[in-house]
This record gives sequence, C-alpha cells and structure tokens, in this order.
Amino acid sequence: MAMESTNQQIVDATIEDAIYCHQCRHRRSDAVGTCVTKEGTKTCGLKFCPKCLLSRYGEIGEEVALNDNWVCPRCRKICNCSKCMKNKGEKPTGMLTATAKKNGCSNVSEFLKKEGSEKYFYRGKVKPENVIGQGNCAEGINDSTAGCSEENAAARTKPVLKEKEEFQLAEVKLPQGIQSITVSSVDLHPENAGSVLQFLEFCLTFREALGLRDGQAHSVVHEVLSERSTSQEHSMLTQTIIQLLTLILADRGEISVGISATDDRWFTILGECLAESEVKLDDFPPEMFHKGISEYAEMDSSQKLKLLNYLCDEALGISLMRNFIDNHENPKYVEKKKRAEEKLNAAEAKEKELYQKIKDDFSKTEADNNGVALTIEQRVAIISQMSAESEEVHFEKKKALEMQPKSQEYNDALRTNPVELEDNGLILWNLKSYNEEPTILLQDLGSYSDICPHEKWYSFSSEQKPQVEKYITFKRKKSLLEEKRKRKEKKRKTVFQ
Repeated sequence: MAMESTNQQIVDATIEDAIYCHQCRHRRSDAVGTCVTKEGTKTCGLKFCPKCLLSRYGEIGEEVALNDNWVCPRCRKICNCSKCMKNKGEKPTGMLTATAKKNGCSNVSEFLKKEGSEKYFYRGKVKPENVIGQGNCAEGINDSTAGCSEENAAARTKPVLKEKEEFQLAEVKLPQGIQSITVSSVDLHPENAGSVLQFLEFCLTFREALGLRDGQAHSVVHEVLSERSTSQEHSMLTQTIIQLLTLILADRGEISVGISATDDRWFTILGECLAESEVKLDDFPPEMFHKGISEYAEMDSSQKLKLLNYLCDEALGISLMRNFIDNHENPKYVEKKKRAEEKLNAAEAKEKELYQKIKDDFSKTEADNNGVALTIEQRVAIISQMSAESEEVHFEKKKALEMQPKSQEYNDALRTNPVELEDNGLILWNLKSYNEEPTILLQDLGSYSDICPHEKWYSFSSEQKPQVEKYITFKRKKSLLEEKRKRKEKKRKTVFQ
C-alpha cells in the first residue's frame, strides 16, 4: 500500500499565477480580453497581452479590457499566431512587426491582409549535420556566420556542449536499507510493516475526528502483533473495529441499535459491509463471516490488520471525516489566502479605475475633435501619458498574484506526502507516526514486471543518514534540472511570434 488513507482522499486546489497570452504563449498578469463568442455551451476564454494586441492587430489593450462585446482575433478568423496559422494550413509568420511598419502598416494583421502571407513566413535556421573537420557545411543554412571553416563549426557546436554539461550531476546512490523497523519498542515483521504504519498514520491524523483515546492506536498494534488471546470485551482491537464500523453504518443510516464487543453480531455486520463495498479482499470470502466469531479468532495478525485498514479507508468517505478535512485547513494557509485575495481585489479595482479613466479621456478628446474618431497614434499618446500609473497598477496585480498560496500548502496538517517518489517503485517517507532516528523510511513496491509484487519497508542507520539526505538533495536537483531542460527544449521548438 502507498498510504492510501492519507493521500487519495484529499483534493488539491490549484491556483494559476497568471494567464497565458494566446499570441506569444507567455504568462502575463496584464493579459486582457473577454471574448463573447460561444463554443457550444462554453464561452471562448482566450486573452492577449497589450503588446501583442497592438503590434499584431492594431488594438489597444485598455480598450479591449473595457469592451463588453469584444470578439477575439481567433474567433474573427484573423489570428496570425503560429498555432492558428498552422490550423489554417498556412506557415507561421514569425516576427513581422518591423517589416509591417517599414511597409507603411501599423500592425502585422494589416500587413498580411495587404501583402498576403505566402512569402512572409518564419524560416528556421538549419542546423549543420556534419561534425568538426569534415570540410563541408550543411546546405540551406540561413546564417550570416555560416562558413566551412573548423573555427565556425566549433563556434556553432560550443553552445550545445555547454548545455549538455549544464544538465549533468554527479550520481548519488541510495544506501542499502535495513529490513528492520521498530515502532513503540515493537519490531515490525516485514509482512506487517506497511499495514501497521498506515494504521498509525491514519489514527494520528484523524484522532480528533474519530474520538480516539491517548495510546489507543499503539495498544491496538501491540495487541495485534503479540497475537495474545484477549476476551472480545476487553480487546482494544475489537473495540476499535466496532468504533469505526459504527461510524460508517451511522453515516449510511443503516443502524438503529448500537453494537458492542459483547455482541458477536459485529463480525457478521463487518462481513456484510465488506460484501457491499467496492473493495474486494481475497482473504475474506463472504462465507467466512457467516461461520461466526470463531473465524475471527483464527485470523493471523496480517489478516486483522487488513480488516482494520479496510475500515479506516471506508471511514474516510463518511461526512464526519469529510467535514473534518474541510474545516481543518492549515491556519497559516487560510490567513495567507485571505491577504492575497484582498490584495488582488484592490489591484483589480485600481486596474478597472485606470481603464475607465482612459476611456473617459478618449471620449473627451473625440468630443474636442468634433466627434472624429481618434487614430491609433492619438490613442497611444493618451495611454503613454498614464504609463507610470499603468505600470504601478500592473506591478501591484502581479505581486498580488504571486502572493496566492500554492496548492501544496492546502491541508498541510492533514496530508502525508512522500519525500521522494521514483519510477522504479521506490518511495521515501517521513511519517509523523515514526519517531526513530533517522526518520526517513523506504517503501519498495516492487517493479511493474513482478508477477506478484509484495511491498517491503526499510529503515536506515544513523551512519547512513548523511548519505540518505545527500541522495534526496541529488534527486531534487536532478528533477529541477530536468524541468529546466524541458522548458529550454520547448522554447527552442516554439516558433517566435
């Protein structure tokens, strides 16, 4: 098991830092536009940054932001971004703003309409295929520095070599773990380690909601692992099973008379609950529960722990537990979220005031010109007079967006996340219920090729702690470098707008 009871039931809330500009594909806090075009039951959600609107379509961002009937360039079938050009069967244009102005056009859309897009498209540089010293160059290189000398070839290949070195890290190996885990002075059998840790983690996290007594969870573990004979009436394990079962049945409205350890009905009811569940445990056929409490007495520690964790998983779905989870957000997260929302609302209010002020200035200037529509140059001039105020508004909005707490801060007090998760079935955990030193545990789920995989748990010695910490640091750096490499690769493939 991979700690299902504390991971799978908690929903993450994701918050975007900013909005993508459809044209340049960059996150922009100043992206504007509320397109009114309907796509089925949904409204088009494309937005553009002011720079792209002006240079590519001759539209002013502040006007677009105030226009309640605006239709975006894509919905008007005039979008000249690389993706839309390809969708229309045409080639991406690349950067044509300067070319458009040289030819007397104020924006790229006007220029393409006048000249056509057949001869104005992006021509990517062809990379040389030959290595240093072969004496000839690849054909079709659109590069003023291209030549056939070894010096030029070396200059072209040098950045590639530098990039390879940038994403290399010295390999760090995880030390061999010890297949011996001790919890509350009890040595866990390898077969039971995962089940015991899952149960203890669940109880520690949801103790308040369940109304568990001090030391109850550890008493249950001691009783199960010792396999000592205890009367049902005094069995802490039985009492805990009945406690969980009662909560589940009460949530379903299926029980009116309480069940107790002195009443063997609880075992039959547990079997019925399991039979109706979507969870199927092969160790517990339905007929087992019809034979009576004697079958329970014959169960080994592994089976009893499986039943216990099944009830824990079922309990996570009841309204009592869901309300507990929803009402126990990290207090720091709640406060941070509140401050961020207040800042964002204030920034958006300022932005709205600024747009209205610009609109009023446009109207006043047109009135002074006897109602003659303003040219783009006149509009830009009015906006430029407010450039300092505009920059301040956009800066405040950007900072407010950056203040938004990230999703991993949500319910931090309730979640149990792995320290490191790998593709080969190895997971490193730092569990709240495990207090030995070092606190890191290794869970081995086995490879996907295993016919019948069985999880194994390992601890580490104090001498291995520095190496484990070094390994975790190495894996995190490697992950960050891989993300950086992917971003660079994506950026390299993206056609400049």
